[in-house]
Amino acid sequence: MKKRLSIALAVVLLTAAAADAYLGQIQTSFRSPAAANTRGLARAAGYLYVVDGTDRGIVYRMNPDTGKVYDWYVVQWDGNNSGLAFSTPSYLWVGCISNDTVYRTRAFTGSIHSSWGAGHDPFGIAPRSTGDSGKGTTHIFTTDNLPDYLFTHRLNGNVLNSFPLGTRSRYDCAFDWRNNLVWRGGGDYIYAHTPTGSIAASFESPAGSPRGLAYNNYRLWIACTGNSYIYRVHCPRDFFAVEPASVGRVKALFR
Repeated sequence: MKKRLSIALAVVLLTAAAADAYLGQIQTSFRSPAAANTRGLARAAGYLYVVDGTDRGIVYRMNPDTGKVYDWYVVQWDGNNSGLAFSTPSYLWVGCISNDTVYRTRAFTGSIHSSWGAGHDPFGIAPRSTGDSGKGTTHIFTTDNLPDYLFTHRLNGNVLNSFPLGTRSRYDCAFDWRNNLVWRGGGDYIYAHTPTGSIAASFESPAGSPRGLAYNNYRLWIACTGNSYIYRVHCPRDFFAVEPASVGRVKALFR
């Protein structure tokens, strides 16, 4: 929620902002191997996974800081894909919007472990976890845009609950377990939703069409198909950081 600041307080916060990173601050960027076809990101211990959303369905395993591609494979089903999530010990959850199915695959090989029908187009997928890299995953979040809902699934696919979202998009999502928020792209913005769907915070996307998101260790990875780049941005706990929005102005972001 945004709050007005007094001039005196704004000056103090602006001074502090010079030394402290703020929500959405770009730390690094690199070109996505899937370019404008990027449809999902997942962050695992030491790796960033990228899914190409075309019928061929390529999954890339990359260095999360440099963008170096270590290897890749083609998924074992036909159809357009969107949404990617990682859970321990080493599973990728991939959404197929052609048949409304979520596939649980082995991250290094792509072999199918299990699958279930989502009952909607799974444009976004994220693990509801208790730690980084999908540690302690208990449920799977999915998002759709028609209707525009956030779904919570048990690991077998059964829907526990669903809530309407205030932003419409066909974009991937990510779970920030430190703040208990689901991050999601919408238009040219990144929104933080509570698990019940309400908007808790937002910031401007580094570039247009943020189609892939992943969270790990106070960072968000955002794949923007507007320019085919992946950005790593700062995602602090509690959001009591200040962003210098423009000359002479300060934007404060609060939970």
